Amino acid sequence: MKNYDFQEKNFQISDPIESYFECITSCDIEDGRCISRCVEILKRNENSIF
Repeated sequence: MKNYDFQEKNFQISDPIESYFECITSCDIEDGRCISRCVEILKRNENSIF
């Protein structure tokens, strides 16, 4: 799973931190855009919890 596939998949992970790490592990470490998207996903997940 590379590039932005994580955002396209509907992982049923209830913990936003787990979702973040699942996303990060799918990114190439040098792909700053992918990592930024993971951070945005984390922010959205955390905001939806509170």
